[in-house]
This record gives sequence, C-alpha cells and structure tokens, in this order.
Amino acid sequence: MTIRWHDLSPIQFAGLAGGYGGDRAVAALTRAQLSKHLLLIKFIADTWSGDRAHRDAALAVLVRAQRADQDRFAEVLTEPLVGAWTAVTTRRLRGVTRSGVPLDVDCNHLSAVAAAVAARAGLDADLTVHVSGGGVTLPGLGRALTGIPDHTPVTVRVRDGRATVGGQTGWQPLRQLTAVAAGRELRVGLDDLDPYRGGHHAPPTDRLDPGEVQRWQDGFAAGWQLIADHDPVRAGELSAGLRTLVPLARLDAHSARSATIRDAFGAFGLTRPGNPADFAVMLIHEFQHSKLSGVLDIQPLTDPADTGLHFAPWRIDPRPVGGLIQGVYAFLGIAQFWLRLLDVPELTETAEEEFALSREQVRWGLRSLEASAALLPAGQRFTAGMRSAFEALAGRGLPTAVVRRAEEALHGAHTVWQQRHAGALRG
Repeated sequence: MTIRWHDLSPIQFAGLAGGYGGDRAVAALTRAQLSKHLLLIKFIADTWSGDRAHRDAALAVLVRAQRADQDRFAEVLTEPLVGAWTAVTTRRLRGVTRSGVPLDVDCNHLSAVAAAVAARAGLDADLTVHVSGGGVTLPGLGRALTGIPDHTPVTVRVRDGRATVGGQTGWQPLRQLTAVAAGRELRVGLDDLDPYRGGHHAPPTDRLDPGEVQRWQDGFAAGWQLIADHDPVRAGELSAGLRTLVPLARLDAHSARSATIRDAFGAFGLTRPGNPADFAVMLIHEFQHSKLSGVLDIQPLTDPADTGLHFAPWRIDPRPVGGLIQGVYAFLGIAQFWLRLLDVPELTETAEEEFALSREQVRWGLRSLEASAALLPAGQRFTAGMRSAFEALAGRGLPTAVVRRAEEALHGAHTVWQQRHAGALRG
C-alpha cells in the first residue's frame, strides 16, 4: 500500500493559523490522514501476533482495492473512526493502554475495514471478522446484527458491493444527516454504531430511535443554514472535512457537551444542541480542533517535553500548552463566527454577548500562549497568525456595557483560577 509524504504550503499554513484556511487546506489535511492511517495499519500488521491468516487476507484485499479504485479506497481509509481504531490498537500493542476486549479482536478490526473497502470498491472478498456489540460494524456502512456472542469470529462475504455476515439477523445502516443551503451541501454520518466511537467525556448513545434522528436532522439543517448563509469559507471547510458526528448521552437535563478525539480527524461527539445557533457554533468549535489536530499530524507546534501549566479562560483546571493552543484556536473560530452573526437581527443581542466573551477568551489565551517557552518555531508562526486574526476582531466596536461584562467575566475567572491554583500560572 502506497504512503506519501505530506506538508502544508506556506499559504495553507498561514491561512489555517488565521482561523480559516479554506477547503483546499482542509483537503490537504484529509489526504495526510490517509498516509497516517496506513502507517499505523502497517505497525498493527507487523506487530500483531494473532492469526496471521486473518491479517494476510485483509491486507491482500486492501492492496487489491487500492490498485482497483484509489478514490473508494481512500474514502474508507480516511474515515475518522478508522483513525480512532488505528490509534486505540496501536496504543494497546505498545502497552500504553489496556482493555477488556481481547487484543486479537482489536487487531482484526482490520478485516472489517477491508470488507468495507471491498464493498465500496466492488471487489469480491471473504474475510474473518469478530462480533462486537452484538454485531459486526463495517466502517462507513453500518452494522450487521447477529445472535452470536461478542468476540466470536464469523465470516463476512462481499459480492457485487454487498456484504453479508455469517449468522446475520438484520442490518442497521449508518444514518446520514444532510443539509443544503446557499448552494452548499453538507453530509455527515450520525454514528451510533461503531465500536471505536467512544473516548469522549460522556458515553456515546446506543442506537437512536427514528424520532430522535429526525430531531438531529432538523437541528443540523438549521445550523448549516446559518453557516452557509453567513460564513461561506467556513462552510467550504466543513464540506471538505467533516465526516462524522457521534451522538453522546446527556448525563443530566442541563448539560450540553461536545468533544473532539485527537485521532479521529473530521469527527466529534456531541449532545444534540437545543437551537440552530448552538448547533452551528458547535460544528465550528469542534472542527477547529480537528483542523489543528490535522496540522499537528504534519507539523509539531509545541515541545512535547514541556510540563508548564497555564491559565485557560474557558477551563477551571491548569492546562498544558498543547491544550492551551487547541482552546485558543477553537475560540478564535467561535469569535469569528459570532462576528458574522452580529448583523442578523434575531441574533444580534446574543451575538454581541457571545462575540465579546469569546474575543476576550482569545485575548487572555493568546497572552498565556505567547509567554510560553514551549512554542517551537512553527508554533510561534502559528500563534502569530492567530494574533493577527485576533487584532482584526479587536477592532470591532461593541456596546460599552457588553464589553465590560466580558472583561469582568474574564477577570473574575482569572482571580478564581489563581486562588485555586496558586503558583501554577505561567505568563
């Protein structure tokens, strides 16, 4: 299987540092994920000490598929939750993490990936896979239900683009959320099936009922309308790179949660937002994390050996520099979006408050980041790009009372943080 060397052009790097980047830069980040996933698959295949016949059959299918249809091959291999699987399994093979799942089952998810590739590429294949969560999940396609105990090996047969699993009693397709606005379409998977969709600070939901799926669809379409109408560059980025939403369980009646897993570029988990603006902001917020994670796969920005902790105005705990730069970048994107909503009559009041607060959060976060000695030269350039973008935001006038409330909120948060974590703040 072919692996390429990847880099960002100076223009792409500068654009991403300024909070945007555009669809071409996001496409470059996505292409890099293919090589990353292939490298990790090679490590898994080389290190796996289980059934080599399963491994060799899966690798042979992947090689055939890459030769037969590179686009379909790349489509499956860049699935975000394929990335999550490669990362989880690599850490297990290196002894970094443990799991109650047999290691051979995690490793042999390679066969499920190969079956999905064969189905997409129209190749015939017979592969041995393992049951997990009551069925066999084929990334990007769905789950074959079985009455067979978890971790049992079964055969998946692929013919004419269709996969059938031994002992199959039903099929749950991967649902899709679709939205079209301002001539732009966004289509993402709503994944409540994949065994590697977890790892957030709230558990993923089980299979959603049709009524709840419709509520997700309605909120998604309304949020996309706001983005496509008022932030077309951001819309282009999302269309180019966002692939999967993982619904998370709501742990209490008032909590709304979202989180991006570092190894799943183009996916994030979230509880269903309550209104279109919240849905739009959540899409932008979390995709900012994906973009920066994609940059970090190509170009390190901070010294991983640095142990310094910093004040991050959106958290109550001290943050390492890696978490700080992620937060600044995410809130920069949020502030840029709220700026674009200031002139939407029904949102102006909310937009003023949210823009003022997120802009102030970026101001404080940049101050901590720029004082850190952990920034590598590329990190210094990236931070400088964020600073330039912030200065453009800083020039936008707002009502005095709105600005004062944001400043007071941040000063108050900083005071509380200092009291709780005396001596931890740097910069």
